[in-house]
Amino acid sequence: MASFAESTYLRGVNGSVAAVDTGNLLRINPKSDFQRAVEDGRAFAWAAVDENQDIGDTLLALENNSTEFLLCIQTIAISIAAAGGSVCPVFTAKGITVAGSTAVVGTNLNRNSAFSCVPLCTCVTEETGNGEAASSWPYRMYMPQVLTTTPYIINVDGAIRLPYDHMLGVDSIQEPTSEAVTFIGWFEPI
Repeated sequence: MASFAESTYLRGVNGSVAAVDTGNLLRINPKSDFQRAVEDGRAFAWAAVDENQDIGDTLLALENNSTEFLLCIQTIAISIAAAGGSVCPVFTAKGITVAGSTAVVGTNLNRNSAFSCVPLCTCVTEETGNGEAASSWPYRMYMPQVLTTTPYIINVDGAIRLPYDHMLGVDSIQEPTSEAVTFIGWFEPI
């Protein structure tokens, strides 16, 4: 009678591991691109909290400055204080210079990683370097109605993929007294 190992591990070419247990059951632990980026230290959150923007300024803008990475967006969170709420266009643009009053440095979602997003992207609040408001948001992707003090969460699971010199922004049609916008995303090697 042949003897069998209690556990056998199959390694794929990309380092993935599948385990076969004693009941001949294949056990796997699939990971999303976002989960792998968090583990590798390539995932970040950019947040502007308690800002008071002027009408016409973009609340938060994030631009990919890297030719070696795509900037993939996982989640967009918007909270606003404006009478009756506001429509908050979420838009993209390319070939512009992102400029604003306050730089926002991304927080690495892997607390053990020293990887920095500073050379890879530019993120600012009160962004004034694009003409989206004046152009009626020609590259708008979402136009959510955000109610006062009720967070609006957009989960895109990496569907927004910004190549070099492309940006993502959130604006407000009504002038808010305060707002908070957060982008969560990761850098994917090209």
